[in-house]
Amino acid sequence: MPQFCLIQRRDIQTHIPENEPVTRIGFLDFLRELEQEELGLTRFQHVVVEGLEDVLLNARPNWEEMTAYIRQILQRHARRLEEELVANVYIVFRNPLERGETLWVNTPAEPRLPINRIFGSPPTNELDGKPYFKVSFNLSSGL
Repeated sequence: MPQFCLIQRRDIQTHIPENEPVTRIGFLDFLRELEQEELGLTRFQHVVVEGLEDVLLNARPNWEEMTAYIRQILQRHARRLEEELVANVYIVFRNPLERGETLWVNTPAEPRLPINRIFGSPPTNELDGKPYFKVSFNLSSGL
């Protein structure tokens, strides 16, 4: 079942083989794509989305509004991603993802960037000893 995979950039190759085609897109472009009448992403092709860290850092101190806005867009288009895209969406982070009571990204500028406000706090999974987090498109996992 397709889903969001939250993963550090250095570990993405463990999930997508080198020869497999992917669509790479920035986070804000991904949100804009979801809001379009016709989805411009290739069906059955994984999507690698980068830049969420930058969006949240630039939203400071208004994280709550920004994370609520992002979550709302993603939830509104969950069915569309499941039925039209039918592929995983990898939300890629430059910095380490850390899970305690909640899930956050540990950035130099902000030690606990609150991505749990968007994706909840799903359990840690591992592939080849490298952690990642799975969240359903409707964002119900890990809440």
